[in-house]
Amino acid sequence: MKKYVRFSGLAAMYLGVIMLIVGYAFCWTDSNTFIISALTLVVFGAVGHVYLLKKESKY
Repeated sequence: MKKYVRFSGLAAMYLGVIMLIVGYAFCWTDSNTFIISALTLVVFGAVGHVYLLKKESKY
């Protein structure tokens, strides 16, 4: 299970991107809540991924 935790940031980022793509494809962009939640997943996913990479690095 520990080997999959380091990819959780990427998974969150990909989920946010997929949400944005699907949202624009089906015109669900009338609500800012949907866009902000997808953007939050992308940002926190990127930050989490960088943090986990730095944490397991030897430098």
